Amino acid sequence: MKWYIYLALKQLFPSGKKISFFSAMSIFGVALGVAVLFVVQSVMEGFQHNIKRMIVDTQGDVHVDRQRIICDGDALVKFLQSFPEVEAAAKYAYGFAMLKRGNQSLFPLIKGIDVAKELRVTGLGKFIKAGNLDNFDCGGIILSSELARSIGATVGECVEIYSPAMLENMNSDEVILPKTLEISAIYETGYHNVDKSVAIVPLDILQDLYGLENGIHGISLKLQTGISPEKFTFQLNDSLDESTHASSWQEMNQDLLFVLKTEKTMIFFILVFILLISAFSIASSLIISVVRKTREIGLLSALGGTKKQCAACFLMQGAIIGIIGSAVGITAATTIVKFRNSIVALFVKLCGVDDFMLKFYSFANMPAKYGVRDIFSVAIFAIGICCIAGMAAAMQVAKINPAEALRNE
Repeated sequence: MKWYIYLALKQLFPSGKKISFFSAMSIFGVALGVAVLFVVQSVMEGFQHNIKRMIVDTQGDVHVDRQRIICDGDALVKFLQSFPEVEAAAKYAYGFAMLKRGNQSLFPLIKGIDVAKELRVTGLGKFIKAGNLDNFDCGGIILSSELARSIGATVGECVEIYSPAMLENMNSDEVILPKTLEISAIYETGYHNVDKSVAIVPLDILQDLYGLENGIHGISLKLQTGISPEKFTFQLNDSLDESTHASSWQEMNQDLLFVLKTEKTMIFFILVFILLISAFSIASSLIISVVRKTREIGLLSALGGTKKQCAACFLMQGAIIGIIGSAVGITAATTIVKFRNSIVALFVKLCGVDDFMLKFYSFANMPAKYGVRDIFSVAIFAIGICCIAGMAAAMQVAKINPAEALRNE
């Protein structure tokens, strides 16, 4: 071991002590900064990942629609499926309607689907929490969990649907009866904005409610694994006529994705200052140490140590603090991330706030996602800042004249 590395370790961890106060505070500062940065980055990445996955699972990879009702839906589906990149296609139509059960009435978004094809495009099947889809095509309806809870409905019960056309003609001589549908299943995606206000019915029923005949509003596509929705959408639009437009899920949700990306960047920028504060503290402490040990530095130079070797002693102290602090911080952060839901539950219990994750973030649980690359990037960033802090002290050492240092009182 080089003598200046040994001396750096001895100054940080002097004999007779497990750790010096300066070392403990410096390591704690770096560990705190690394832990906060890593936890927040992991949670933000988890939110982004969950939201993107939820969008794809509920909407599909690509949507094709027109400025007017699509009357040649079967021909358009056949054309879209001719592309080798398309794995499956499903027609859909949608609109708002009044949903009534007893005295309870709501106005959810009603989506009409061909369930067999929809299951190939979206993840509807894995979101079913109660009931099944066996009798769905025979006049069934699927309610979202919050919607079912709002009207007190369960699987097997019946609800009535009034379309806008029915409501408009309620005062006329013509009597239009509502559609009575049996609740086949209840689904829950975990995304509050979807779970609170969407009901699903067979496509032919919604077409009848809105007088669409065989018309549809759009077609959702699932692409083969590895195909970029954005690139395929650009290619597909070149093959479609001017009235028909394809949109990737990124394009349809670009405002939300932009907000998420901006939020993550700004939070990272703000949290970096925690590490910078730790770096300034380390630099100040090391520079003070240089002033206090001026004579020792002069003695080392007199014994044959070069200015670079003496400076390396303080540079290594910054690097060692960064390495240990990063290791402690990442260990603490991964532990916090692992038990995040228990920590959130304790916080909710202490504060008396029920379901705040659902109310403010639209997820039932705190998401988090990180990989080895994230661990190394945060660690290298923290170690780099600490090395820069050590460099400030090393530069002061390099300026010291050995003879003047030995005369220093």
